[in-house]
Amino acid sequence: MTALASRPDRAILPPTLRAPAAAVSVLALFVFGVFAARYADDDSAGRLDRRVQKLFGASDRGLSLTDAVILLGNPVTVVVLAVLLAGLALVLGHRRLAVLAIVGPGLTGVATTTLKPVIGRTIDGGFAFPSGHTGGATAIGVVAALLLITVLRPATGTSALLLSAGALVSGGAMALALVVDRVHYPTDTVGGFCVAVAVVLTSALVIERLPRAIPRWGAR
Repeated sequence: MTALASRPDRAILPPTLRAPAAAVSVLALFVFGVFAARYADDDSAGRLDRRVQKLFGASDRGLSLTDAVILLGNPVTVVVLAVLLAGLALVLGHRRLAVLAIVGPGLTGVATTTLKPVIGRTIDGGFAFPSGHTGGATAIGVVAALLLITVLRPATGTSALLLSAGALVSGGAMALALVVDRVHYPTDTVGGFCVAVAVVLTSALVIERLPRAIPRWGAR
């Protein structure tokens, strides 16, 4: 039996956050559904999009801070970050969180890619809703926050704050960059954010239950 196998694997989510996480997942799916129905087969900015776009001017062409942020949401970058988080989780003895680090962003990418042509909203001729870049960045932010929570083991309120900050900061920064560069409509980024939150939190809740039915590595 290896040292890694003998380590007790800690929970991904504190028990007190599991019910709120399930509720947030349902809420995110509901918001996504409302926006998806509203903007299905649309090819222009809605009223909400136009109001938000007025708050931000288009960025100058050429390399900028927003371009650098957008690069962080590219599929290759998300995969690299997911693998790094999974590796760190394994080193720290959090096997279930390592699985989530791969599954969460991976399923988010599959979901956003699959849903785009189904919903059919476009911008400049390309499918736009939900934003894959926002989904990827949000998923990575949620996983990173969960890893921090498992290491620090803060109180419930602090854990909820860290989890919210992980999603909002990473997803919000990506959404802002995409809107400023006119790559996506603001509502596209909301859709991507909701998909990531629902997918990662639901995956975490499912993975939490699986090890109870599966013997630990090295067990006889």
